[in-house]
Amino acid sequence: MYDIYLYDEHVGRLVPRGEGVQFTYNERALANDKLPGISLSMPKRGAVYGGKVARAFFRNLLPEGAYRRLIVEAAGGSDNDSSLLGAIGGECPGAIAIWPEHQALPDTQQYEGLSHDDFTRLFDATNPMAIASATRRARLSLAGVQEKTALFRGDDGQWFRPINGAVTSHILKQAPATYPELLENELFCMRLAAEATLPVARVGLPMPNVRVLCAERFDRVSPIGVANAHHPRSKLHQEDFCQVLSVLPTRKYEDEGGPGLKACAKVVHDLSALAIEDIARLLRWVAFNYLVGNEDAHAKNLALLYGADGPRLAPHYDIVSTEVYPHLERKSAMKIAARRPATGSVWQISCDSRGRRPEWNCSGWGRRLRQHCHQCGRTARRRLGWPPFMERSRRWRSADALSWRVIPCDSVETPGLWRKSDGTGMCFRRLARQLLRAHIPAP
Repeated sequence: MYDIYLYDEHVGRLVPRGEGVQFTYNERALANDKLPGISLSMPKRGAVYGGKVARAFFRNLLPEGAYRRLIVEAAGGSDNDSSLLGAIGGECPGAIAIWPEHQALPDTQQYEGLSHDDFTRLFDATNPMAIASATRRARLSLAGVQEKTALFRGDDGQWFRPINGAVTSHILKQAPATYPELLENELFCMRLAAEATLPVARVGLPMPNVRVLCAERFDRVSPIGVANAHHPRSKLHQEDFCQVLSVLPTRKYEDEGGPGLKACAKVVHDLSALAIEDIARLLRWVAFNYLVGNEDAHAKNLALLYGADGPRLAPHYDIVSTEVYPHLERKSAMKIAARRPATGSVWQISCDSRGRRPEWNCSGWGRRLRQHCHQCGRTARRRLGWPPFMERSRRWRSADALSWRVIPCDSVETPGLWRKSDGTGMCFRRLARQLLRAHIPAP
């Protein structure tokens, strides 16, 4: 059995049941009106939560695929959800912590300083077990399929490796060999999204000449305005939309039974503390993903973040252009206009937020999506001025700047990243390679 903590408060117990789990709130949590439930899918009650609801919430805290198998090997235990959570659940997404029964939370946060050589060894592409072992030692659980770990960064730029569930501040990803320039791809798309005023996690490169993507955690805050190993950050709770809707991570794609845009819009409409603003943000997210050709925008890439005013749509993350990889199937994670891929008829969107309310009919969604897509393009061009490395490109200097534009690509067969007005495309990989040459400081 395992003890579950929320904001470092003991709130209940997790019990393995076959391939699944059962969760029960304790009396102390039920009596504390100021303490929320661990999930909107599991509000506080005396009865046991089991079945799909409990299994989906806790399994969505864990890594997936080959990354999960690597962590299991490093942990030296079983591959079932409860055992893995007991081994690495000390620092989870949101404010959840999971510890073996009767093992108290550590009294202090423990860290080890990392030199440049330590950092390089940790992210040695020829030794993936280095990240897995560090993740196991940190008792750190990060969802997703990509190999990653999390570290703590002080305000002076010093990096620290967490030990035994210590709070982290940044998630760091290593580029996989199977997807060339995925690091540059995500860094470019995330920075473009930020310049288009879409709220996203802050990203950068942690050190010069280290091929690792660094993203600041939006669920970790510094309450006193100073972040260092002696004053680590505090946790904010969050849960992704698969957790909210009790969907297993293996079914995160809509064509596998996962949530579509209609279900996601309903989550925002019904549960956000400021639904009007967050519905508009959801539309901008859909528009931007379409704009850059991100066909992997599934429900685990949307989350609710719990602040003082209640749940709000969290800053966006994991935005990449999957269209630049020709071997991937041209199929979006969520349907737009009840079809895939999104083509010229994208604007006839067949989803609403709740029933058949007139303001959310198909034509209304279509008009709003087109408006936000054009707005993203115009704002990005005006604020970003195109990527700085483009000014060093002979091809860019010789091109007519007025002939380039960011377009919603409703006139082409598949979404694109950058296209010229005559229909020809710009080589993304060439731009991506140059992006890494200039060190972009970590946030």
